[in-house]
Amino acid sequence: MPTNTERIMAALRHSPGLNDDELARESGVDPRELDLICRYLELLNWIRRTSGPDGKIITTLIVP
Repeated sequence: MPTNTERIMAALRHSPGLNDDELARESGVDPRELDLICRYLELLNWIRRTSGPDGKIITTLIVP
């Protein structure tokens, strides 16, 4: 069974540039846990999180 981190990474490989709401839906990870995992992945430079045009955070995968 994949970990939540693996689910998030898989969702970003499948659909790059998702906002947090979309990423939570695609990965099936609770939004609060998703935020914590994404902050950690950003510290590792595996993902990039930027503010989108509507003010939502957009997450992009950096590592393959």
